[in-house]
Amino acid sequence: MAHFGESTDGLMIFADAFVTPPDVKRNFTLPASPRLILLGDQIHTLCKWMISIESHVICQSIQPTFQSGLAAFFAVFYVFNLQYQDEASQTLEFIQRRFICIHSERGSKATHGKVMSKRTGKVVHKRPATVNPHVATLLKNLLDFEWDFRVPLPLV
Repeated sequence: MAHFGESTDGLMIFADAFVTPPDVKRNFTLPASPRLILLGDQIHTLCKWMISIESHVICQSIQPTFQSGLAAFFAVFYVFNLQYQDEASQTLEFIQRRFICIHSERGSKATHGKVMSKRTGKVVHKRPATVNPHVATLLKNLLDFEWDFRVPLPLV
């Protein structure tokens, strides 16, 4: 997220390890877009997780690992056919393409809003790119540094 200049608040909310869904709804301002609520001080001391959407907690952890929470979080976007929130769209697209291996041919789940045209100065629809250029650059740079570290076994 730091590489893309995105805040963790656009993706995750940290809460006390013993908080319940009603406590989360009462004590936090939950956005309409999905958020992964991590229960614990940090990702390394994670006890449980929850997922919120449209200001409601919709599910809780069965397995208390960050990986299972992230998998459930991505499932929410695909089950409910949602676009990634702008606050974390590049990070989510990177994770989708690099670690989950979903390479959509027809674009991404990142939003394609209206922007000011540099040429005419009028508001126009942003042309959807197949892959966000920042995500594509990071993926290319990572591929440039991938090596095969398998060592051949000696013949006995």
